Amino acid sequence: MLQSHGHGFPASTCGPALSFFALALCLALQDRGLAEAAEASAGAGVAWVGINGGFDEDYVDSQGRLWHHTHEAWTPKSWGGWMGSEPRDYSNSWGSPRMKCKTWPKDYDQDYEALLHHYSIEAGTNQTFRVNLQDSQEPVSYYTVKYNFCEKQWHGGGKMDIVINGKVVKKDYITKCHHTRTDIYHFKCIPTLAGVIEVSIQGDPDVKGGQARFSTLEFEKSSDGCGSCSGKSCGKGFCSSTSFYDYSSRCDFGSEGMVNEFDLEEAQEEASSCKCDADVQGEACELGACAAVSCNEPFGGFCLEGKCQCIEGHSGENCEVAPDIDDFGCYAQHEEVSDFLTVSTVCLPELIAGPARHGHIFRGPSPMNAVADKTQPNLYFSWTADLEYGKAASAGDEGRVYVSKLVLPSGKGEPVVLAESKAFDGFARAGGIDLTEDGLVGTLCAKYWHPWVENTGKGLHNAAMVLAVCEVNTTTMQTKKPWQIGKQYQAEETAPNTGIWGSLPLSAWFAQRSAGYGYLVYSPAHRSWTAWYGATVGSHTGFAMHTYYRDAPMISAEEYEKYSYPVPRDQVEFLEEASGPWRDHHRTGTGDHQASAAVSYHPLLQDIGLQKHTHGPVYMQQYGLSPLSEGSAFSPPGHKTGRLELSFSNDTGVQANALRPCGDGWLVGIIAESGNVCAKISRLGEILKWKVIEASVGKMPCGSSGKNCGDQAPGRMLRLARLGRESDSSDCGPEQRFLMGFEKSDKSRWLVELDGDCNEVSERSDVTRHTHWPLYQDWTTTADGAVAWVTSWHIDKEGRWGPAGSPNGVWPYDPKPMNEDAHEESPQTPLFGPTPDATNAAKITVYYPRSVPTTSSTTSTAMTTTTVSASTSTSSTSSSTSSSGGSDGFEDVDGLGRACRGAHENDNSASHYRVVASGSGSLEACKAACLLEPLCVGLEFSKGRCEVWTRPGGIRATKALGPNFRCLRYEPDEPNSFQPVEGGLGKTCRGANADDNSPNYYETHEGVDHLFECKALCLKNAECKGIEYGFVLRRCEVWTRAVQATASVEGFACWARDTDFQLVNGADQACRGAHSNDNSASYYTVVREQSLDACKLACTGHTDCKGIEYSAGRCEVWTRPEGIQATFPLKGFSCLRYQSSSTASPALVQKKPRSRRQYFLGPAFLQTGYKQPTSVTEFTEGPDVTDVTDSEL
Repeated sequence: MLQSHGHGFPASTCGPALSFFALALCLALQDRGLAEAAEASAGAGVAWVGINGGFDEDYVDSQGRLWHHTHEAWTPKSWGGWMGSEPRDYSNSWGSPRMKCKTWPKDYDQDYEALLHHYSIEAGTNQTFRVNLQDSQEPVSYYTVKYNFCEKQWHGGGKMDIVINGKVVKKDYITKCHHTRTDIYHFKCIPTLAGVIEVSIQGDPDVKGGQARFSTLEFEKSSDGCGSCSGKSCGKGFCSSTSFYDYSSRCDFGSEGMVNEFDLEEAQEEASSCKCDADVQGEACELGACAAVSCNEPFGGFCLEGKCQCIEGHSGENCEVAPDIDDFGCYAQHEEVSDFLTVSTVCLPELIAGPARHGHIFRGPSPMNAVADKTQPNLYFSWTADLEYGKAASAGDEGRVYVSKLVLPSGKGEPVVLAESKAFDGFARAGGIDLTEDGLVGTLCAKYWHPWVENTGKGLHNAAMVLAVCEVNTTTMQTKKPWQIGKQYQAEETAPNTGIWGSLPLSAWFAQRSAGYGYLVYSPAHRSWTAWYGATVGSHTGFAMHTYYRDAPMISAEEYEKYSYPVPRDQVEFLEEASGPWRDHHRTGTGDHQASAAVSYHPLLQDIGLQKHTHGPVYMQQYGLSPLSEGSAFSPPGHKTGRLELSFSNDTGVQANALRPCGDGWLVGIIAESGNVCAKISRLGEILKWKVIEASVGKMPCGSSGKNCGDQAPGRMLRLARLGRESDSSDCGPEQRFLMGFEKSDKSRWLVELDGDCNEVSERSDVTRHTHWPLYQDWTTTADGAVAWVTSWHIDKEGRWGPAGSPNGVWPYDPKPMNEDAHEESPQTPLFGPTPDATNAAKITVYYPRSVPTTSSTTSTAMTTTTVSASTSTSSTSSSTSSSGGSDGFEDVDGLGRACRGAHENDNSASHYRVVASGSGSLEACKAACLLEPLCVGLEFSKGRCEVWTRPGGIRATKALGPNFRCLRYEPDEPNSFQPVEGGLGKTCRGANADDNSPNYYETHEGVDHLFECKALCLKNAECKGIEYGFVLRRCEVWTRAVQATASVEGFACWARDTDFQLVNGADQACRGAHSNDNSASYYTVVREQSLDACKLACTGHTDCKGIEYSAGRCEVWTRPEGIQATFPLKGFSCLRYQSSSTASPALVQKKPRSRRQYFLGPAFLQTGYKQPTSVTEFTEGPDVTDVTDSEL
């Protein structure tokens, strides 16, 4: 009669209410209850699996059986492997002649050397192996699990438990005196659970440090012992019996050549009994708080004090919901570390490669550089698939590099999601990454090209790789053909940009230690890409920098034919390199012994900032893409010129780490003699601030043991990124936030928020337990102001370098092994093999900005009142102090020889203005630059420098600085981008009537200190139709519906944006002619404009303008006679049709020209008296139907 058996599920209880694992075992136990054990053992499971402890290669024994080594991690699709932590190896040969155990399994006679002269030891206090024996849906099979151990180390006495599928089958096993006998245990009638059997050897940490060891494990399908279990009820456990050979005896060693004494021993038997979970007791596993609680043990969870604790991604009350595990054993995870820090795991389509040969240099996998989307909550990162490469017979087709897209959640309660990955075949390494203004991601990608390697002449490690830029269109996620960036390697310089000076090396230690696999920086102002990487010149170490324009022409066929070992043009395209003041023969390749590097683009200066050092102090430079200020320490540009040594007082920078734009200067993070330092550098190269954030500095480890490198170099873990503002923002001051990360000497990792003056403004967070960041990868800042980075790591399960279970910051990832003799062995032998213990789990850390009270918000009401009052009271003063006025709207403030200031003569914050290189040539050019900035309130001009002022409060003061300075306030006579609706002040915006105030009409922004800032938010939104601003509440509504009415409410203002321009087919569209593919260059004129409104202004200057297409930094003025009749979807683009209000239909806005002094509530309102207009402005919503094609309706 069928009884409750094994896990204790009677036949009538098996059903869908049980978890998958419990249901599988329940059905299996019913089968077993039929007492037809022989038939049960003949299930679908494989007949035998062997694990050879302490080996790193598979072994085929004298019987033809394949023994698996112990260094393969478990995945669902493999034979199995270790779980948790990778075990270590130990040699079991000892003495001369060598000693051996006196007994061993009889079928090991011909294989003793291979199976018992080494063993697997713990990484910590345990080791676990999971073996895939059959499909999870197949009926259960039964196995005898064999444990064999021939001790060598110590003198025995280690204590351990042997656990199978979560049940203790041997408690307190004690190892014997070494080389006495082989301990042999056969655990019988072990059922598969969801197709697998998991064996865990758990050492007692209080006995000999917690040894957990074995020589071999065998899984043999057998019904042996199952008959004696028929009819037994074991609750959550299962029934099993044991045969074993485990004699205690004196330490009488066996020796090499002796005869096996196995037959002199007799097997001991342990009768069949119930094997229970660790916290369950009783002969039938019926006692304890967990006896009746199923937690999907052991794979989904475990029971603790009657409650389930889920593991390995399982969820549900009984841990019954399994994660979606891929073929590599990866599943998505999300950890909310704090209110502002999260760590997500996504599963990539392939295993992630380790760095080539030098794991300690990178402290992570092969670089996984990330860049944030300019407008969307997306991240893009490049990475390298773990494939072999470096065969002499290869033809540039080895390796694979990816660009992957991540979607960040709107809030930190949801995980980061992997959206898509695009592959570039034939590339073996990924490097730096950046993003263009129109959404093109570029990443450095390196190709193994054997002709370059075999012709190096300076050693294999210095051999050159082909460096290229791999690009992906983020709108379509389509790839482009990679193009080479850098020199063509060859001994003789037969053509431009050829030679050996500045090669990207295959595995040169010093070159890779200086800049990893290289940095890539894009300049939107110049539409150019710049690469910087550690390089070799023969066997010397140095660097190389190369710049290419996006629209650079391809080199001619004649020039290509002069190359000695060219890569085929169907693999990589070749373009002409750009030239300029930045380029000299040193920068394109020199052996200066570069030892560290950091780089960042400055949007205001329109130039690239550099940090580096060789044998001396860290120094800083600007690359020289744009003209440098006269008298600047960074001038003139070049390798040996324009160097600012980063030393302050008695302190000196010893290692470059990070720099970020800060106003028109820089905020830098360096490791100095004093510790981790934040410094503030002016545009002229003056060190304004120098603050030690943390004196303790971690050193660079030179191996998995954690020992420091011989030169005691700092660990390069200092990072700095803007927080709370988009990464292209260059505002800087006490209210701005930056995130700094650093490592202390104890290898702990910390995050802290800084302001723009290097002051700490948050508590420090010890994040060692939760995250890690590798070297040679910058952090990126998202459009929403969060800081993020991508990497991968293995767990420090024993807590050698931090809390147990934390990311291993010393040896996070194994390197790809290099076989230096590969080419001598065979043309098919790769130089670089698979990465040991590789994973496809990418870790994404996101640090969200906090709500930080600012000076203005703490006294918002008072400041608002004061601001409005000040604007009224200073109106006459401002007018009287202007020495001259002009019909162009510009007037000198306080006479000639004055420099502009904010609230007082010493208020010269860099956040008040931006330096415009194009306006530096003359006063008229500077005025033109102001006209192109819709938020311009004036300018300051001095010889060679133009400052366009955008301070919300306007120019309120000046300072006498000599005859070469002019400060002009801008007050146009005609309306600009906004006009009041029904008087403006004392009005709130409405839709069709005064009661129509749907929240769907607008976006709300809280904490906006000035009306001017509210207008700025509107100008950044292509769909903005107007604004409503609450002065006391500091509340801004950006209206995306046309404002057709108002309601009277004191303390508010309603303003409408000009409606001469109408979006065609909505946002994210590029303009086209007759159809979506009609984009003839004859239809438009390209104008470089820095804002959407400047692009509109350019259109109004063309009498035949039909509309505009705008993307960041690029403006197309369309003059096609038939107008814009179609669009093409393209993220980040705006297509607007233009119809001047003087000829617009009556349905459009009715405007009356008024002086900006009277109604433009921007800087002029804050400087001059305000007179309310009395006219009513009317709006109707909808497109101009006179110029819309059928396809656009």
